[in-house]
Amino acid sequence: MTQSASERDDTAQDIVEENAHAIGQLIDLLESLPGNLYRQPFGQRKQHVIGKHVRHIIDHYSALLSATASPGALLDYENRERDLSLETDRRAGANRLLEILRTLRGRFSAAHSDQLTMVHTSDERGQRVVTSVSRELVFLASHTIHHMAIIGMLAEQAGVEVGAEFGVHPSTLRYLQRQARGLARSA
Repeated sequence: MTQSASERDDTAQDIVEENAHAIGQLIDLLESLPGNLYRQPFGQRKQHVIGKHVRHIIDHYSALLSATASPGALLDYENRERDLSLETDRRAGANRLLEILRTLRGRFSAAHSDQLTMVHTSDERGQRVVTSVSRELVFLASHTIHHMAIIGMLAEQAGVEVGAEFGVHPSTLRYLQRQARGLARSA
């Protein structure tokens, strides 16, 4: 089944908004966190840090935005910037997420090329993989929400209240809504 250009644009816009919703939730949480909690290590080996998860999320969006900034650029999730200030300064992380949010909406709200080539490295060999902007936005939404679930657990361990929908994938939320409607009808 082939989509018209208008249908592709609508689909991309829906996927962008799914990403924007997750990023917005993350920004809201970061704005409420004490600065020291953002860089506090958790776990027995002290390797779990909210700031590291935020920086990791940012690096993935930055890779996509870099690859879509100029025609023919390759998407490469492995060679990320890894800016340490984004791990230690929650305001820097929140500000970068705001920039990403604006850029996503601006770049993908209008007609754009959906074709994309990604470099995937396995066994030290880089292989080119054909993908699409839409597919990578779907991946990034899931990837972001996965890391947000971890961030939510860490924040809760430190006594921060996290919203019930934070770090929960939209498909799970839809499922829970259908379940609730079904229970309400059977009562």
